[in-house]
Amino acid sequence: MLEDATIQTFREVAGSFFRPDDFHKSDNRVIMMNGTEIMFRSCSDPDALRGPNLSAFWLDEAAMMKEMVWDLMIGRLRLEPGLGFCTTTPRGKNWLYKLFVRDATEDYDMVQCSSASNTYLPPYFIDALEAKYSGHWLKQELGGLFVEFVDAAAYEDFKTPVNVLPRETTIDDLYHERLPLKLACDFNNKIMAWPVIQVIKDQPTVITEISQTGKASVPEMVRKFRTQFPLHAAGLQVYGDQTGEHEHAGLGMSIYEIMEDQFKGYLCDPDFYLPRKNPNVKQRIHSVNQVLKGVNMWQPLSVQFDCEYLIEDFQRVQWAENGNELLKINDKDDDRSLLTHATDALGYWVMLDMPSSFDVVSVGEVVAAAKAETINAGRNPRHGQGFAGL
Repeated sequence: MLEDATIQTFREVAGSFFRPDDFHKSDNRVIMMNGTEIMFRSCSDPDALRGPNLSAFWLDEAAMMKEMVWDLMIGRLRLEPGLGFCTTTPRGKNWLYKLFVRDATEDYDMVQCSSASNTYLPPYFIDALEAKYSGHWLKQELGGLFVEFVDAAAYEDFKTPVNVLPRETTIDDLYHERLPLKLACDFNNKIMAWPVIQVIKDQPTVITEISQTGKASVPEMVRKFRTQFPLHAAGLQVYGDQTGEHEHAGLGMSIYEIMEDQFKGYLCDPDFYLPRKNPNVKQRIHSVNQVLKGVNMWQPLSVQFDCEYLIEDFQRVQWAENGNELLKINDKDDDRSLLTHATDALGYWVMLDMPSSFDVVSVGEVVAAAKAETINAGRNPRHGQGFAGL
């Protein structure tokens, strides 16, 4: 960030105030025409900041730094006028909030504004942020607000009247025998809840969910699916996370190989769609929220009324306090320990199938990987995408 953003911007803004020869790349130091010396330093190792006597300092993206960076830099202000500056996007209500808002003294002041008021940003930038983020994250990333993530719902765009179909709408009303079934999978030995999706024109719909609690097993989940859809021949697409490619303990097979084996004799062979690497949690949650409210060519996601685990996830899953991960409960006696699995599974489908690009690898890499894996996997290639769509 230092070389790619901060120094580059400094050169663009202040380039006329120093001579090119006065910028010393070897130690990221510049002498201005008035004799002022400016040093650029990374804060990845706070202890390396000790030593200089300073008249001022500026921390860029301060919310991403450890609090001890501020404490160390305050201790270096031994010359007049003794000023410290921060510019940053907030990151929850961390140390920066406590310092400049909650516990602020008369020596501390804050200027707070939204990205929408930044006249230097291109016009599409705000639209892109509004499309990418929602709820608490939109308030933080676009609004520049300090947001409390404790007890904050992860799926803030879920609205029962919009996303849940009436009770009387049955799977028989929703199922289309001539369209492929999309099976979204997450693997856990306590609970498995796999949404089954079909996309009818511009309407993505979760038509049912396959679930099992207690000692959940992949073979039993496949058996339940085959019982629910015994004669489906229009294609089966399986979506899951990358960990399913790992060898299952004691069986000498990966979970997806077990699934493939359990689907032998089914009317259509499953095709497996997996990310090259799992998307980060925030990206996956934001993408699901987009699908809930409607994205690009798609109408808002519809969910059949009886998908109890998926709907409960939408209603109850929360962010962890840091706002970067989901709150996960491991206490088996707490019913919240059953949460997140259905929406995790749905998220793997969303990231690979929604009509919007979250490009992680280039198109050329994807095509080359798909060709290579097709050769290696025969009739059932496991696609190595790391994007939502092209």
